Amino acid sequence: MKVLFLQDLRPTARAGDVKDVKLGFARNFLIPQGLAVQATEHELRRASALRGQAEDRRLVEAKEWQEVADALKDQKVRIDVRTGPTGRLYGSVTNTMIAAKVSEMTEREIDRRGILIPAPIRTVGEYKVPARFVEGVTATLVIEVVADDASIELNRQMEEAQAQMTEADTDVLDPSFEDVLAAAEADIQSGASDSSAKSDDAQGETDSDDTADDSEEKSEE
Repeated sequence: MKVLFLQDLRPTARAGDVKDVKLGFARNFLIPQGLAVQATEHELRRASALRGQAEDRRLVEAKEWQEVADALKDQKVRIDVRTGPTGRLYGSVTNTMIAAKVSEMTEREIDRRGILIPAPIRTVGEYKVPARFVEGVTATLVIEVVADDASIELNRQMEEAQAQMTEADTDVLDPSFEDVLAAAEADIQSGASDSSAKSDDAQGETDSDDTADDSEEKSEE
């Protein structure tokens, strides 16, 4: 079905564009939402005027968004996240999270699809993320990823618990190589001592038996 777009529908079309679309898409979405009308001869006469009006709106919109982009240059977008003791996130920062925060800062709706994260953000720190607000208006956002209050408190408690562990407990839980080696040498020495003692006992019993035999022989004589 051929339709005339009455409003911009990025990235599909601009106001004043005439395009062929699926019948269901036109009847169930575009026309009921007031985004397009069927491209009849009467409606097509409006196309040129619509394009001019849309272009004027885009210029005003671009100017407004450029002011937003300029203001964000001097600000950091703070994202509070849950982290472990090493600063690694439970998950990653998403474009939805950044868009929501920027919307809160600017009081304007930000399309998450315009937030272009170049690589996964999985640790705390500062990151530069390009953003595209509208056609012709872009910005580089400085994203500051920090641990949230719950993570800070939990990690503090873990550090305190580790500090309270005694040195003896640490040795039991995690013996060093020297400790293991010393214990092995002690076992070997203990085994050698036991063997020597048993040998002396056996020799003593043999000597006692020989003495008893000699006594018996003398008595018989």
